[in-house]
Amino acid sequence: MQFAREGIRINALSPGPVNTPLLQELFAKDAERAARRLVHIPMGRFGEPEEMAAAVAFLVSDDSSFMTASNFLVDGGISGAYVTPL
Repeated sequence: MQFAREGIRINALSPGPVNTPLLQELFAKDAERAARRLVHIPMGRFGEPEEMAAAVAFLVSDDSSFMTASNFLVDGGISGAYVTPL
């Protein structure tokens, strides 16, 4: 907040599981394990690296010029799916 008036914006990208070689290797041996993980992702799939890159491109563009101190969730709905009990 200290530098916002100077045009310096600070935002965070919080990705969900992304379909990378490491993730593919992790689940290659156990398709059942991957299926159990996908159950927790409302969109029913892992994110793609290009989708994370597009989110970053948005954050650094003038289209997000009025955003600062924000956490940009790109997680396929995972964070919205969890409900805490009262």
